Amino acid sequence: MRTHNGMATELVSFTCDKERRPRNGAAPRVSAIIAAYNGERFIRSAVESIVNQTFRDFELIVIDDCSTDGTVQILADLKDERLRVIRNERNLGIAKSLNTGLAVAKGEYVALQDHDDVSFPTRFECQVGFLDKHVQIGMVGSSYTVIDETGAAVMNCPVECDNLKLRWTLLWSNPFCHTTIMVRRRAIQEAGGYSPNKNYRFAEDYDMMSRVAVHFPVANISQPLGQWRRHSTAASRLHADQQLVSARLISQRNICELLKWDHIDIARWRGLERFLCQPVRQQLDLTSAEVNCTLNFLPTIHETFCSKYGFVKREAAAHRLRVFWSWGKHALALSYRRNGRLNAACRFSLFAGGAKLLAKALRPA
Repeated sequence: MRTHNGMATELVSFTCDKERRPRNGAAPRVSAIIAAYNGERFIRSAVESIVNQTFRDFELIVIDDCSTDGTVQILADLKDERLRVIRNERNLGIAKSLNTGLAVAKGEYVALQDHDDVSFPTRFECQVGFLDKHVQIGMVGSSYTVIDETGAAVMNCPVECDNLKLRWTLLWSNPFCHTTIMVRRRAIQEAGGYSPNKNYRFAEDYDMMSRVAVHFPVANISQPLGQWRRHSTAASRLHADQQLVSARLISQRNICELLKWDHIDIARWRGLERFLCQPVRQQLDLTSAEVNCTLNFLPTIHETFCSKYGFVKREAAAHRLRVFWSWGKHALALSYRRNGRLNAACRFSLFAGGAKLLAKALRPA
């Protein structure tokens, strides 16, 4: 069976225990999608973690992106009627492969997982229950555990759960773990799925989640529901530099869309990025004029964000306190360093601007 403009062929379709089929031939509640490429080391545990979910009403779609290792055979050995494997006729990349899965998915909800990660058994049960209860939420993720190549836990990663805080963070970075995401199928369809834009390569999840969050409230569940595997051949490690460049472009795009700007001039973006991302112990290469421009620009982003999402006065004041206090303290910390182009005028601008932000943060509602 050919799908997605002839670019993929169905490779495997299993039947097994009849009790696992959706009743009366109805579509499953959940469509789980895994895009796999040369994943022989971890694909079995990834698939088995889905197959062994306590919530049973799902289909599992694995898109094999022309793997050249043992991935295909491993998938053929995994026999479960809910598993469907589609093999791309040529290597398409992660975005197009995931879109192939979305095109054939039938579930009300779409659960996403990477081929080297693991879902805890109660993940679907928790997330389906959450989305059923919170009908306005378009997408939900969760906290997660980082594991190494052997599956040993390295650390726990708690996440922010509040919708507005998540939307704010998406302006600057990705607060979600892709491998724990469950999204309403209509929400991801309305967002346009994953973008094949090469500028967003290796940060396709951040791009997609940003677009979903513009139209639908989003959330995380504080309970860890998945394991993100850190290993030497992970795309996030092999292509870390490209991923960082892509994430910066997405952040720039998100801010421009918030402000309804066609673009942001390079000097303004440079000042914004260098100020916000500047580690305290590294040299800061900004002029006094650039500092003033940046510290005047940040409140504009805050005010536009509060207006876009209809903050009442108390909500706007709480948000202002949180973000202005952080920015103000950072500016004051930078003002005490003498390095790079941090001359007296620049240091004064940082100190005065930081003090002004702190004063605004404490302003009553």
